[in-house]
Amino acid sequence: MTTMNGIFKWFYDLGNWLAKVMYLHFLWIIFTVLGLGIFGISPATAGLFSVLHKWFDDDFDIPIFQHFYSVYKTQFFKANGLGLIIMGLGAFLYIDMNVSKDMIESFPLHLLLLFVTFLYSITTIYLFPVFVRYNLTFFLYFKQAFFVALARPLETIAIAISMLLLYYLFSYLPVLLFFIGASMIALPIMWFAYRACVQIEEKKAS
Repeated sequence: MTTMNGIFKWFYDLGNWLAKVMYLHFLWIIFTVLGLGIFGISPATAGLFSVLHKWFDDDFDIPIFQHFYSVYKTQFFKANGLGLIIMGLGAFLYIDMNVSKDMIESFPLHLLLLFVTFLYSITTIYLFPVFVRYNLTFFLYFKQAFFVALARPLETIAIAISMLLLYYLFSYLPVLLFFIGASMIALPIMWFAYRACVQIEEKKAS
């Protein structure tokens, strides 16, 4: 009987976790739409990562909607500032890569752009986890995200592998993108970023 209770508890906990993950995903979609897409995606992403950060900080029972909405509302302009810079730089690098590839055809320049794109990518991956963990001045978020990415290369590699695995998972089961896509993408990023930040903080404190 004890074993059965243990199994039922495991299924209950799993179902509870899946329900919260799905709920968080739909909150992200709704608030992204409410912000007209381009102005909603960054604060909604900040809210998403903030809830996950609380979960990994042993606060799994936080009121999800209240916390998500509080972060969305209070960090709306700051999150949009970070997001618009990231989107602008991403668009600039994308255009430059295509121009370099199709028109200039300079291998050294293309190699340089690939390197800059790599640095941009690892900084972007850690930006929102750093944003929801620390209270910094605006441009220091970029510096801290870049520092964490370089200081903890194993976590950075683990995030890259996770994204690759999720890419193949969503390719075979695209319906998952609709039900839990945002949460599933954010979960491994936040988990490994959380571990990276904790490790860096513990090393500084010792």
